[in-house]
Amino acid sequence: MSKRERSRRSPTLSTQHSALSTLCLVALVLLIVSFLHAQENGNTPQKLNPYTGNVEAIAEGQELYKQLNCYGCHGMRGGGGMGPNLTDQAWQTGDGSDANLLAQIQEGRGKMPAYKEVIDDDQAWKIIAFVRTLYKGDPMKIQW
Repeated sequence: MSKRERSRRSPTLSTQHSALSTLCLVALVLLIVSFLHAQENGNTPQKLNPYTGNVEAIAEGQELYKQLNCYGCHGMRGGGGMGPNLTDQAWQTGDGSDANLLAQIQEGRGKMPAYKEVIDDDQAWKIIAFVRTLYKGDPMKIQW
């Protein structure tokens, strides 16, 4: 190939490279916009319990579980009774996620009363951290 032929091809390669760079930039911008749009529409990852695995918070959650008489319906070890079992992966209402359990404690569900006027979110998270220690289901199905 002569110099003349190579010089003619160089602008084409440069143009292709420029077009590819522009296409990549547009794809990146679309990806970022899509992510931001998903966040605005509530598709962000669910909020997880800040006290999961925190021994002191779990102990406080256990005391709150007793003080609020949660055991009256769910049993001292979470096995259920009048209320549903809290030790397995089957949830009668909701999906069992941290955010869902927080909402159930705050707002109540079915026969369970709302506790939003009795405890704050911090205390509810500690109760959830305690309840998670009662789990006896399949470890592969843990969502928290």
